[in-house]
Formats: sequence, structure tokens, C-alpha cells
Amino acid sequence: MKRPRYPGQARRWSDGGDRDPDPHRRARTLRGSAEAFLDTIGPGNTRRAYGIAVVKTVDQLDGRDPDGLPGPSRSLGSVTDDEIGAALESLWGQAAVNTWNARRAAVAKWLSRCREQGWDAPQVPASATRSTPPESEAPVR
Repeated sequence: MKRPRYPGQARRWSDGGDRDPDPHRRARTLRGSAEAFLDTIGPGNTRRAYGIAVVKTVDQLDGRDPDGLPGPSRSLGSVTDDEIGAALESLWGQAAVNTWNARRAAVAKWLSRCREQGWDAPQVPASATRSTPPESEAPVR
């Protein structure tokens, strides 16, 4: 990056353009934002669990081409809250309560982190509420 000569001077980046080539500042795609989020997670088991939820949700939203390969990634800002809810319902609507809650929480955290970064991102809709696990007869240890 070339440094401004004086305060207020327009930024010029190493590629000569006015646009920052840093991927964390560019307009976000679903896949790009998911990768950026997952890169912030250190522990391997947490990254794996979050990765399952986030990557499957991104694949559901991006769709597949006729050959079954992932299609081009959509802009994060083009996705609506209802689409997030529909993807969660489609993927884990029939899953166990704890699975639903874990996947929903991972997707919510990803989208929350995107908004914290200043990116235009949807939210998990109110219709996709956290479920209460059924009462268990198992003794607490």
C-alpha cells in the first residue's frame, strides 16, 4: 500500500486503484464471509462444528450448477433473513433439538460477526427460534 503524503489524501493501493485489495474490506460474498469468520476460530473442534453449520448453510443459499458443483457465491447483502430461516429449516428442521440449537447458534454467530465487521448481513429470523430440549429422566451427574 502506498502511504498518503498528507492527511486527507485519497488512498491509492499497491495495485494502483482506489479500491482496497484486502479481502476483509471488499464487498462480501457468502463464501468469503464464511471463510473470514471460520479463520477467526482457533480450537479445532469448535471450528469443525461451526464449519458444518456455516458451510452447509452457504451451500444451501448459493445453490448448485447443473453438474452438482457449487455455483458462484452470492453477495452477503443480497440474502434476506427469511432465506436464512428457510435454509436452517431445510437443513436441520427435522434434526434433534440440540442439533438445531447448535447449528442455529453457529449461523447466528457468523452473521453477527459479519455485522460487527460493518458488512451488510442478514439475521437469523425470529421464526427460527431456539428450541427447548425435552425434559429428561436421566439423573444429573
